[in-house]
Amino acid sequence: MDLEMSKTQDALRLMREKGLTPYAAAKEVGITPTTLYAAIKREEAKGVITNCPCCGTLVPGEKINRDVLK
Repeated sequence: MDLEMSKTQDALRLMREKGLTPYAAAKEVGITPTTLYAAIKREEAKGVITNCPCCGTLVPGEKINRDVLK
């Protein structure tokens, strides 16, 4: 069985893996940027994606090593 991700999930993956902006990722997969921004907010609320404390970009929460920030 071949499972496909939704367009929103594809856009989130492009942001994480290729470093695209939310606007560029949304346009590439064919959704509105508003849809992607809403998904980002939902993932931030779940703690999946957070802002990097150093540069402010969105990164997966598990990639931030809080021990080195002190």
